[in-house]
Amino acid sequence: MPEEVYTREMLADGRIVCFRFVSTGSEAAEKWYLELTDLFSNWDKRAPLLMLVDLSRENNLVSAEMMRTAREASHERPDVPGKTAVLIDGSEPSQNIKLLLDRGLAETRQRKIVASESEAVAWLLEP
Repeated sequence: MPEEVYTREMLADGRIVCFRFVSTGSEAAEKWYLELTDLFSNWDKRAPLLMLVDLSRENNLVSAEMMRTAREASHERPDVPGKTAVLIDGSEPSQNIKLLLDRGLAETRQRKIVASESEAVAWLLEP
């Protein structure tokens, strides 16, 4: 049986949706895009969508397919408020993660690169 390309779990008593990536290749990108579009389309916009994207296992690298997927998904439901924390391994994100967050995504929700899960959760939960 093939290994999952990512897992999805809920953190902070169900207030944070967490995606932990094992791979960021084309299979992960396609699966994640479908899951994100479903998540955005079914989200009740009265509550913020708080998301943690854990790329720490991927050496802070994101494939071209994953960058395209993230860019397309960022345009889904711009009316849904929320924040996204991107967890990386270490303090220096890769150049493609910086580019993706700085210029590649729609300006719909706040985003922040973090180096620890506790920092991500604290930032996501602050008002």
